Amino acid sequence: MNILLIVLVFASFLYSDSIDSLLHDYAQESELSKKTKDESAGNLIVYTRDDLERMQVESLKDILKSLRFFQYAENRLAQPDILNQDPLAYYSKGVRIYLDEYELLSSLAGSGLILFGDMEMDFINHVEIYEGFPSFESGVEPATIVIRLYTKDAQHDEGGRVKATIGSHGANKENVYYSSMNDNFAYFFYANRSDDKKDRYKYGAQELKRDLKTDRFFGSLKSENHTVAFHAMKASGDAFLGSAVGSIPKETSKETEYLSLSTNSKLLNDSLTLNLSYINSEANYASEYSVGVPFHSYEQTIKESSFTASLKKVLEFESQTITVGLQYRYKQSDLTDLKFNGVDDNTPQPYKIENIYSVFLEDSLTLNENNLVTISLMNQEYVRKGDVENQNTTQLRLGYIYTNSDWVSKTFISSQEFASEPYMTVSPHYGNTELEPESYTSIFQELSYATPSTLSKIVLGFGENKDTPILIYENNDPSQLKIINGDIDILGYSAAVEFTLYFSQKDKLELKANYIKTESPYGNADTEHYNYVVRVLNTLGKFDIFNELVINTNYSNVDNGYDYSAGVKYSINRDLHLSFKGDNIFNTGLEQSFLNGTVPLRVEVPRVEQRFTLGLEYLF
Repeated sequence: MNILLIVLVFASFLYSDSIDSLLHDYAQESELSKKTKDESAGNLIVYTRDDLERMQVESLKDILKSLRFFQYAENRLAQPDILNQDPLAYYSKGVRIYLDEYELLSSLAGSGLILFGDMEMDFINHVEIYEGFPSFESGVEPATIVIRLYTKDAQHDEGGRVKATIGSHGANKENVYYSSMNDNFAYFFYANRSDDKKDRYKYGAQELKRDLKTDRFFGSLKSENHTVAFHAMKASGDAFLGSAVGSIPKETSKETEYLSLSTNSKLLNDSLTLNLSYINSEANYASEYSVGVPFHSYEQTIKESSFTASLKKVLEFESQTITVGLQYRYKQSDLTDLKFNGVDDNTPQPYKIENIYSVFLEDSLTLNENNLVTISLMNQEYVRKGDVENQNTTQLRLGYIYTNSDWVSKTFISSQEFASEPYMTVSPHYGNTELEPESYTSIFQELSYATPSTLSKIVLGFGENKDTPILIYENNDPSQLKIINGDIDILGYSAAVEFTLYFSQKDKLELKANYIKTESPYGNADTEHYNYVVRVLNTLGKFDIFNELVINTNYSNVDNGYDYSAGVKYSINRDLHLSFKGDNIFNTGLEQSFLNGTVPLRVEVPRVEQRFTLGLEYLF
């Protein structure tokens, strides 16, 4: 590269070009090469710091409700599950959430989405969402969607902020963060308390509730090459329909305590990365019933813990980058503390400990500054303590990326296997220790074109899922639930068209339309639906104005959804800001339908409820 630069400098004198012009051209070449490499990570959706602030994103669901191909949804226990299929199984196990460099993990469900899919976003700087089986560098286990949340830090947010909001039904939230840095290290502390009160729903004589109170603390300490982060959460609220199929509960509750400690170290000129993470959590669920089930009360305590170690080495060559990773994960989950009518169930658990050994290799071959080919291979060995067979899974991903100053074309072909998660195998209600891994093959094509004032994008995808875990009633008996591997393949087709017009540096219009079709004989999954998003962000003087319309059509069992949200933020001065926002203003957003087993009962609730919020924040 040094020789190339000398030649270019010499040539510039021959043609009487200025040094400034030469260096500008050289910088453009370097940036284009970096752009080509960055695009290889997957089908990326980015929400910048400016987007989050002007959209007044209060929780992660504010983003997920308009996600390409998928929309925010919850399961029977009011837990986030964007791939939800009623009634019981958790289908979003392949959706991985990362907070900076460590995964927000549930040992039992396989995905931290179940705990953090509606997390408040006041300490998040920007968001990256990868769809279509992203780069295997993203984690120990395979993923269908990767959501990366990056926290604020002293480099951009030195100082502090306090914020308070009040909303519909008495909902409220208060938080504070403070960050500082010196020559040796930087630190960031954040504390939040929120009371997310929602509408209540009458169903016969029963009242269904989905309220949730959350306390959270996050702190990080960074030096030049090392980071230590601590994360604690305590949440309590209502479990909505509860886990028993066949009756509406009189009362439900759920409580969760979560602690994690993680470290990130970059060594050998940042070519070697070591990540360590420890998580411990405990959840308590309880329900009371009157009639319709063989018991009147249900109580369960679920204990989980995990330890993850990841070592990644990047080898840089002239036209090739090879990344090698060794990863280990220990997962423990205990469901045996279970009572019906106050009496211990005493059902043994097949295994409580799972060890996952993972290795990956990714080779990125730069053909030239415009063309890049990637080959990724990852393998996991799931070793389970107990009388349960181990599982081995393999992932393969091929990618071709073409970029120039205006165009980007990305093609990804993936073949992945997903091991059965512990909740599928050890549950005393419907677990099956003989489950086999499911497999998924997909191809995604993305094409985008950019001008100084527009960005246009097309995304096409096809996927085939084999051996999908499905929930059945054995012998058509609702009391005999069991998860098995389905023997019919599931096919999925998807297409998206997106257009962004930048009126100015602070004003933009986003138009999005996407379509997804699923050919599946199982459950009550939608076979075909369409989603549209119109979003406008404007800044007029001291006012930031946000408008968004999300349209969801052709969903089965529920009416079409028209979710219009809007907000305005006023800067009283540089440090004091007042905001007002309405979500699902006309209360016409997409609803979610829950079938209550074989009993002809149906419960319909909004996926995102109507809400009006008033907020005040002060920077210091």
